[in-house]
Amino acid sequence: MAEGGGSNPILLSPIDATTVPTASRRLEGQIMLTVRERKTNEGQTLRGSTRAESLLVGFVVACVVVAALNLRPALTSTATMVAEIQTSLGLGGVWIGVLTTMPVLCFGAFGPIAPFLSAKLGLERTIAALLMCLAAGLALRALPVSLALFTGTLVAGAAIGMAGVLLPVVIRRRFPGRIGSMTGLYTMILSIGGASAAGLTPIIEGAWHSWTLALASWSALAFAGSIMWAALAAVERPSISTASLPRFSLLVRDRLAWSVTAFMGLQAGLAFIVLGWLPTLLRDRGLDMLDAGIVTSVSILSQTATALLVPSLATRRVSARLLVVLVLLATCMGFLGLLYAPLASRLLWALVLGLGQGGLFGLALLFVSLRSPSAEVTAMLSGMSQSFGYLGASLCPFAVSLLRSSGDYLLGPAIMVVLITLACTWAGLRAAAPAYVLPHLRKD
Repeated sequence: MAEGGGSNPILLSPIDATTVPTASRRLEGQIMLTVRERKTNEGQTLRGSTRAESLLVGFVVACVVVAALNLRPALTSTATMVAEIQTSLGLGGVWIGVLTTMPVLCFGAFGPIAPFLSAKLGLERTIAALLMCLAAGLALRALPVSLALFTGTLVAGAAIGMAGVLLPVVIRRRFPGRIGSMTGLYTMILSIGGASAAGLTPIIEGAWHSWTLALASWSALAFAGSIMWAALAAVERPSISTASLPRFSLLVRDRLAWSVTAFMGLQAGLAFIVLGWLPTLLRDRGLDMLDAGIVTSVSILSQTATALLVPSLATRRVSARLLVVLVLLATCMGFLGLLYAPLASRLLWALVLGLGQGGLFGLALLFVSLRSPSAEVTAMLSGMSQSFGYLGASLCPFAVSLLRSSGDYLLGPAIMVVLITLACTWAGLRAAAPAYVLPHLRKD
């Protein structure tokens, strides 16, 4: 110790010297732990949210698939039972023509109502209600009386017509980055539904010995679809308000809108000739009911390949105009082959016909989405193209019923298909032009 009057130095113990740094390190550790826990919680929340969104997207895709399955059995199931219906109910050729034409007329008459109905209820609720109406209409055909058959067909056709207008809107709004692939999936499932009904309805009729129950059995699928869409509507707010819909008068003055409409209607005319009359024309050539149904099923089922592939190709580097020409050529050649080529090659020509029609319908739906600058315009263009288009297409199966009653029951339908193919080519080349309907409403 120093001598004299100087003050003694203050010595810190080792514990006192390290107290402040230690406390600081503890505080930093606690802060880092808190941040780490917060990041972990945020990551778990994000993963949970991503998982929920993925499940919702998957459920939406499932709803679209089930709805698409329901849009063709009402037509193709009836086509395979024309002879049985005519014999059982004593209907003449004109009434059979009315029966096969009625669904297409409903597509055109009720299609324009769909956008406004969805504006009030929302897309999901409207589709759920329409599928329930479809189930009721199909179930009504279980009664073996003419009134029930025609009333059920009317209700089913109206429901299908409106649902067919709204489903492309669902694809345009929910999958804007995958319009081509989702449109392809949608059209592929449409083909599967039509082919299933054409092939299975004769089998069901043979098992139950009742054409009425065979036709009504497809109501179960529509009821299941209605439940799924009702569940989807319960977890989401209604979409597309009335104020956001463009005026219809603007659309009818747009040339491109009319090109899309003409292409939709003309390809629908070809499709409804096949759906409504191909089994009967094949039976006229000597095939029995089951064989004619199988050939029709092969044709419709083969549509799945091009229905999925062609829309995807058209949204990439393949020329949409080239695809229009190719699918129309295959459609015309396949139909003529089934009418005039040896019956031994019928499956080959059914395959060619189906490949053409699958791509044709896929392009028609794709043009509705690609030529629309927004989901709201898609709703209106879908309504216009499927209403005016299907009204014109409804004349085709009725005309076949009249032409078939002439001396040569194959020549009239053959000439009609060739003329429709030429007109459809002209409209398709115009609809394939890279432009927008009502371009001033485009949302960048």
